[in-house]
This record gives sequence, structure tokens and C-alpha cells, in this order.
Amino acid sequence: MGWTAGHLQGPFTARSAIEFDLGGEFAARVVDAVRYGRVIYAAVRSSNGQDVFGLVLLTERRGGVLYTKPISEDMGPVEDFCPAGILDQLTEPSNQHACEWRRRCRARVARSRPRQGQMVIFAKPLQFTNGDTYGTLTFLGGSRFRSADGTLCHIPSWRTLDYSVEP
Repeated sequence: MGWTAGHLQGPFTARSAIEFDLGGEFAARVVDAVRYGRVIYAAVRSSNGQDVFGLVLLTERRGGVLYTKPISEDMGPVEDFCPAGILDQLTEPSNQHACEWRRRCRARVARSRPRQGQMVIFAKPLQFTNGDTYGTLTFLGGSRFRSADGTLCHIPSWRTLDYSVEP
């Protein structure tokens, strides 16, 4: 499937983006949906009404235009930050790609998350634009960290990296 592009009327919500791309009839079958930045995760009832499957909708907005690309769980999407609330509503997976996607999502959900003040140890040291390299940082919240020497660091995609949390 390719990307769909156009002007979205009204607010940019998970449901409005799904309806924009896949139509009102499809959107009416959405059991639940959440949006994390540019990715939407949804539990969708099948057309026969017996099954509920996972849907990932990639989105991007540029110059007032919304671009969307739907990927069903049985296509093996790369994005695997689907929350447990959506995963818990899905019925039996339709194929191995769906099983693997759900396994990866569940592994992310189960992964320990740091609390403010805890040490986060990254599997590979991170190199920053100023040349500094750190492997262990103190979590401050959101995407903010502090190094042992007091340097403040902003790591927007840190959750996608391999890390462990010191108790």
C-alpha cells in the first residue's frame, strides 16, 4: 500500500486520521485507537464482526497536508509501541507476522521504565553533537537526562534504544 495525502477537515485525532485514510465505514469498526506522535495504533473489528485485529497507521503532516499509510498487523509493521490496552482487545492473530508483531509490542510493554532519578545504562554509549559520549545517565523525565559531570542531555528517541535501569 502507498501513502494517501490530502487536507484533513477538523482536528487531527486517531479516529479522524483513520477515517481520512480508510473511510467512514472502516472507522466505524474501530474498537479503540491511540495516537503516539506520528503513529496511530488501533483495534479494529473485522468486516464479519467476529475478529479484532491490530492496525498501525503512519502519519505525517507537511505544509497543511496529511499523509497516511495503514499497515495491518498481519503485514508485520516495524512500529511496535502498541499499548497493552489495544493489544488486550485483539482476538487470535491471523498469521506469523501478527504473532511476531504482538510479541515485540508485549516485550516493549513489559520492559522496565525508569523513574525520575534512576540511572539508565545504554547498551551502546551515546555520542552527542558536542562530542561528549555517555553510556550511563540519570533520568530526569520525558527525554531529559543528566550525565555524571552535570551535563543536561536531550534524547528524543531513547525508548527505542537498548537500555537497562539500575534499581
